[in-house]
Parts: sequence; C-alpha cells; structure tokens
Amino acid sequence: MLRPYLCWLNQHQFHGIKPGLFRIVRLLQKLGNPHKKFPTVHIAGTNGKGSTCAILSSLLAEHGLKTGLYTSPHIFRVNERFKINNEDIPDEELLEMLKILKTYAEEPITYFELTTALAFLYFAEKKVDIAVVETGMGGRLDATNVIYPEVSVITSIGFDHTKYLGNTLEKIAFEKAGIIKRKRPLVLGKIQREPLQVILERAKALSAKPFLFDKDFKITSSNKFSDKVWNYEGKYTFFGLELALKGSFQGRNLALALKALEILEDRAFFVIDETKIRSALKKVNWEGRYKKLKLFGKEILIDCAHNLEGIKTLKETLLEDGFYPFLLIFGATNEDGEKPFPVLLEELLPLSMKIFLSEFQAERKVVTLKDWKEALEKRRIEAEFFKSPNEALKAALDSQEINKIVITGSIYFVSEILKVLKNIYK
Repeated sequence: MLRPYLCWLNQHQFHGIKPGLFRIVRLLQKLGNPHKKFPTVHIAGTNGKGSTCAILSSLLAEHGLKTGLYTSPHIFRVNERFKINNEDIPDEELLEMLKILKTYAEEPITYFELTTALAFLYFAEKKVDIAVVETGMGGRLDATNVIYPEVSVITSIGFDHTKYLGNTLEKIAFEKAGIIKRKRPLVLGKIQREPLQVILERAKALSAKPFLFDKDFKITSSNKFSDKVWNYEGKYTFFGLELALKGSFQGRNLALALKALEILEDRAFFVIDETKIRSALKKVNWEGRYKKLKLFGKEILIDCAHNLEGIKTLKETLLEDGFYPFLLIFGATNEDGEKPFPVLLEELLPLSMKIFLSEFQAERKVVTLKDWKEALEKRRIEAEFFKSPNEALKAALDSQEINKIVITGSIYFVSEILKVLKNIYK
C-alpha cells in the first residue's frame, strides 16, 4: 500500500526548487496548522546544519523530551527525514501521513514542501515536546520558515545554491537571516565579518539576542587528530566531552548545539544534566559524515562535502588526521549551473594519487562525465571516468597500489555509495 503513495510523492521531485511560502502556508492551513502545535528550534547554514541538528536532537531526547527531528535529504529511505527520539517514522505511519497529504495538497507543489508539511503533521500527531527543524536551502523563502522557533541557529555562510540565494556572501547571509524571529535568541557559528554584519543587523532590527561562536561560547580539543575530546565553555563549562561524530569540524557543531541547549534551559524546558549530555553525545549518529570503515584491506573515508567550504574543511581534517595520499572517488550535482565543481576537485588534488569520477542517480542535476571531461581537459587534470558509483567503488577496491580511499561530493552521490557498501556488508 505504501508504494503508490511514495510514487506520488516522488513525482514531485520533478517540480524542482521553487522558493516561496505561499504554497506551504496554504497546505498547512488545510491541515489545521500543525506547525503551531509544538515548540521548535530552527537551524540553517551552508554547512554543518545537519550535524548540529543531530547533536541537539540527541541532547534533547536524553533530557527526557519527546524530540522530533526533520532533516533532508535522506540517505537510504525517505523515512529518515522524520524522526522522533532518533527513530525513523514507521512505514504504516508514513502511509497515513501521505494519505492525508494527498487529500489536501494542491498542484503545483514541490517535493520539499510536501515532506515539510508531513514532518509538521507527524510531530503534531505524536505530540512531541519539541522539534529540531533543518532548513532545506537558504532560510527566508524556505518551506520550513513558517515556524516561530524558541531559538534560531545559523551554522555557517558559504557559497552554495547561488542561483537562488545570491552570488555574494552578504546576499546569502541575508537569505539565511530570514529564519531570525522577533525577540527569539540567535546562535551563530563561525561566520566571516561581512556576512556576519548582515545577520547582526537583522537580529538587531528584530530585537533577537545573538550569541556568537568564539565570543559568547567556545570549544577546544584535547588532542590533535579527528578522534577528539572536546572542552566547552559557555554558560556552563564541560571538559572531556566525547562525540560519536568524528572530524575536527564537528567541534563547532557541538558548540552550537550546546549553546542552543543552554538557551532552551533558560526558556524553562528542562534543567541541564552533565551526565545526560555525556551520554547523549556518545549516541549521536549522522550518516555519511567523516565516516571511516575498512573493507578488503582498504581504509575508506566517506564524507558529504558538496561545496567549496565543505571541501576545504574536509581537506583540513584529512591533513590533520594524516589520511593521505588517497584514491579519490568524487561525484557532484550542479542544480543551478553555477557550482564550480572543477574547483572543488582541485582542492583535493594535492592529496590524491588517483581520481575516479562518477555519474549517479539524483533528484538534482548531476555533473555528467561529459561535463567532467570538458572541464578537466582545460585544466589538464587526469582522471578515470565511471558510469556508476558501483563501478567506481569496485575499481577502487581492486586497485593494488593505494590503500586509502576517500569518497566525497554530493549527498546524493554518497547515498548511492553507501547503498552499495550496505549490500557488500550484507
């Protein structure tokens, strides 16, 4: 019974990206405005927002709150987008939600608008105590921006989706700042001076108190490599925190989640318990983020670095971790036709002994092998080309001279790789 409804939902992927709130507002009104029935935390940012959502969700659930979590895209199944206390929505409940949506949805409407409405409907039906909501793209015109959160978080500002968000960091910051709400606190990650000024001006206009990373709260690590122990300093000080998510960049995401947790305590949601914090951080799971595994004698590292800021962060972490030289498997999307995908590749060239580029299936425009060949010919970069992630991974595992493999790029690409690996492990 679920399959035909999933087919109906998936048909809306072809409607593409259509920023604007009027369609989602109309649908939510028909559904009884479920998004107004529970408190929320709203998290935006070019990179790090998914990990921050996962960390905060785990912290809230460990403190006894029935916690909804809405993120996108998914890796294996659409159910992953809708979690309560880290459990995916069961198929039977997903079916019920889709039946309701199909009854009330008016065309045209996008896939993301439908999944956003589904998340709000599900969380309202299950009477969550709070929900952590990740934006899809930008903020101001994102379908999630119908909520009035207890606290807003902006993790970072970088270049991505420039066709929709603007071609300067200031324009992108303006879009992300759209999630700021009047007199509701704002937590800000490490953001460059010019875009930060745009955000702070918006916060001031709305009397939203900002809390700045490295000023109002800080994080340091106790050792050099990616398997770090973290020390947090904010309203509280916590030493020796162990986070299940690896990678030096996760420290900033951890700090943002802890600051948001402190603000929620100030807003009388719970009393912070250090023991629960330590327990929660060891349980955090966020698929495809600096994930290491061993297979057929190879060390494999997988990370969803899909824009220039993300690639640079990954490069820094690989250098710090000593995880190089490696065979690189890379796949990218270019939805707006403006992503500098050859530049992303060039960032990792100094650490790469060999490069495998692959096409893959995605709901967004994929960089084709033809695109890659044309771009690399101009730059005189040598690479091997594969029609599918499966073929690229098989060739990498068969390679004799290189023991380290890094797989990165679009989340949709990494999803395809993880599906192949899942079948191998079976």
